[in-house]
Amino acid sequence: MMNRERILGRCLIGLSAFLFISVAFIGAFSSDEIKVKSPVYAQRRTKLMDKMQEGIAIFKNTARDKDFYYLTGCEEQDAAFLLVPDAQEKFILFIRPYSAVREIWSGKQFTLEETKSIYGADKVYPMDQFERILFENLRGKSKIYYSLNDEELNQRILSVFKRSGRNFPGNIVNPLSYVHEMRLIKGPEEISLLRKAVDITCDALNEVYKAVQPGMFEYEIQAIIEYFYRKNGATVGFSSIVGSGPNATMLHYNKNDRQIREGDLLLMDVGAAYAKYTADITRTIPVGGTFSQRQKEVYEIVLDAQKQAISVAKPGVGIHKINQKGVEVINEGLFRLGLITDKKSDWQHRVSLMYYISHWIGLAVHDVGGRGPDDGVGRKLEPGMVLTVEPGIYIRRESFDNLEEMLGRNAPEKNELEDFLEAVNPAVEKYAGIGIRIEDDILITKSGHEILSKSVPKEIDEIRKLMKKDSYLNKK
Repeated sequence: MMNRERILGRCLIGLSAFLFISVAFIGAFSSDEIKVKSPVYAQRRTKLMDKMQEGIAIFKNTARDKDFYYLTGCEEQDAAFLLVPDAQEKFILFIRPYSAVREIWSGKQFTLEETKSIYGADKVYPMDQFERILFENLRGKSKIYYSLNDEELNQRILSVFKRSGRNFPGNIVNPLSYVHEMRLIKGPEEISLLRKAVDITCDALNEVYKAVQPGMFEYEIQAIIEYFYRKNGATVGFSSIVGSGPNATMLHYNKNDRQIREGDLLLMDVGAAYAKYTADITRTIPVGGTFSQRQKEVYEIVLDAQKQAISVAKPGVGIHKINQKGVEVINEGLFRLGLITDKKSDWQHRVSLMYYISHWIGLAVHDVGGRGPDDGVGRKLEPGMVLTVEPGIYIRRESFDNLEEMLGRNAPEKNELEDFLEAVNPAVEKYAGIGIRIEDDILITKSGHEILSKSVPKEIDEIRKLMKKDSYLNKK
C-alpha cells in the first residue's frame, strides 16, 4: 500500500473505531444496569454476615476499592454501607444525595428510593447521615469490622465515639481477609464475565497477528487492541504493554512509541476488562512472521516452561509447584544457552527471570488472595480459582552489567559474580536484546484446569500461519 493510501486507510480505521466506541458505550451501560440488579451481591453479603455472626461491619467506597463493589455492585462515589447481622435492617447504604445540577454535568443520578431498589438495600440514607446512623447501630456491639487502612474512615468512626463518650469496641476485626477469601474462589457469574474479558482480548490479539507490519508504531498496535475492547463493550483492564525489539526486555514498558522493524520481537501484555473483570494475556510474536534462530531458541524454552507449569495445575496442587516447574524448565534452558552456569543456583536465573510466574486475576489484574506459606507448597488450588501462568526470559546487557543491583540481597560474593559474568558473557552477547513472555489465563476446574485464552496461537507454526492472513484493518 502506498504511504498516502496507508495513512488514509488508518484515518478511516480511526473513524470506524470512534463510531464503534460510541455504540459499545451505549450497549455496555444498559448491560451493566442489568448486572447490578443480580441477587449475587446479596448472597455475598449474607455469606460475609454468616462469618461475622455478630457485631457490625463498615465499608466505604474508595477509588481502588473492589471489595465495596464486590459486595454491592455499587459504583457510586462517596458511598458507604453497614452490615448488621442481628438487626432487622441488615444492609444500610449511604450515597450522595440526589443533585439535579450534578446530573446535568455527570449523567443520571439515582434518588434514595431508586438506589434502594437497584441495590437491594434495606435502607438508604444520604452520606451526611452516616455518623448518626452508625452511632445508633453501634449500641450493644462489642465487635466492629472495618479496614484500618482507610484513614478517612477510621477518623470518622473515631469521631462518633468521641462525641458520644462511649468506649470503643474492644474487638476490632479487619473484614478484608474474609472478603478476599470469598473473591479468590470465583462464582459461575464471575467466571462468565472473565471468559468474556478473555475472549475479547484474544480477538484483539488475533487481529494484531494479521495486521502488524514493519514500519508501524507500537501505539498503533495498542490502538488496534483497545479498539477491539471498546468495539465489544469492554474497557482497558490495565495499561497496555506493547514492546518491540529491545523494549520487549522491559517488564512493564508502556511508552509504546517505538517504530517497529522487520525481524523485531513484539511483546504484547494486555487485558480487556468486562464488567470490571480483567483478563491478562501475553504473546510474543516475530514481526515479519518468522523467528530468527536465536529468537526461536529462547522462545521454545519459554513455551516449554509455560506448558509444563500449566500441566501441573489442578485441585490440591500448591501454587508454588506451578512456579517451581516453570523455573526448573527455564533453568535447564538458560544453562543450555550458556546464560547460567549452575542449574541449581537460587540466584543465577533471576537475572533473566525476575518474578514469580503466576498471580490471581478477577476484579483486579493482580487480584486479591495470597500465595500461602513459603513452604514449597503454598496455597492449594481449588475449583473456581483463576490465575495466570507467565514465564519469560529477558536478556538485557544492562542486567548483566549491574548484577549486584539486579540481585539485591540475593547477590553472592563479588568474586562469584565476576566468575559468573566472565563465563556467560559470550551467550549474553549472542542473545542480548531478546525478551519473551507467554501468558495464559487458567481456570481451575474439578478435574484439572481449562486454558481460557487458548484461542490465541503460541505454537511457532500456528503463529506463522495466522500472521500470513490478511487483516481487514490493512485493506484499502
